[in-house]
Amino acid sequence: MVTVEFGKPYDGKICVALGYFDGMHLGHRKIMEKTIEAATENNCVPAISTFADNPNRKKTIYSYHERKRLYAECGAELCLSLYYARVHSMTGREFLDELTKIYRVEHIVCGEDYGFGCDGCGTDALKKYCDEKGIGLDIVPLYVYLGVKVSSTAVKNFLIAGDVDSARKLLSVPYHVSGNVVNGDGRGRFIGVPTINMSLPVDAMEIKYGVYGTYTEIDGKRYRSVTNVGPRPTFGQSKFAVETHLLGYDGDSLLGKYAVVYFYKYIRPVRKYGKAEELVARIEKDKEWEDLC
Repeated sequence: MVTVEFGKPYDGKICVALGYFDGMHLGHRKIMEKTIEAATENNCVPAISTFADNPNRKKTIYSYHERKRLYAECGAELCLSLYYARVHSMTGREFLDELTKIYRVEHIVCGEDYGFGCDGCGTDALKKYCDEKGIGLDIVPLYVYLGVKVSSTAVKNFLIAGDVDSARKLLSVPYHVSGNVVNGDGRGRFIGVPTINMSLPVDAMEIKYGVYGTYTEIDGKRYRSVTNVGPRPTFGQSKFAVETHLLGYDGDSLLGKYAVVYFYKYIRPVRKYGKAEELVARIEKDKEWEDLC
């Protein structure tokens, strides 16, 4: 997938899905499906827009890096990356004028709740503009699944509550984080429970702190695992961290390897234990998380 910063040229006709798309939940996927369909009909490239930065400074479902990976998996061939500083003062008309001046936009797809521009434009304004310019437009209705209106807010609420199973149903895939394995403090190996540590942006995870039953993919293999999200109070560590213990792995250091951790089950909250031995005994129980499902 090609990534282009908004304002930089791209040589090719595009059908673009407009929105933030911070989670690629079922509703977002419906929009992407319609975008691919329209792109095929118009012989152009299926594209998707997103913010490369964090315009509202709130935690996101997925990081920019992770979102781009999901977009490609969903069939997007171009990611149009917006930066808040560049577009926040544009009116809706100015934004669309800029979009259509720089890019060969044949068709636009968005959700019915799409809003844009500092003047708070919505789909009515977008339809009027597209009619004027002869640009195709599809507005995709909000998607309801099992009685729940699928939205980023709904997904975030499940993640904040630790309900990763309900979040998975709206996302269609288990909530996950990915990145390269980095150095930790080595304490896990010292107490007999070695972990891999991942460096993630502080705003990249909107999930309840706690211990989770996970599956981890690394080096082409999949391992059942246990992941701690948050501080490590037993050792006086208050800093946010993501540490994962791979069950059944007893090989060489995985430092620098790319890992994807999928969240399946919230096991328990983070808590402080009086002794390291008590923590190790608790982790042994945590390893049985599949039996808890």
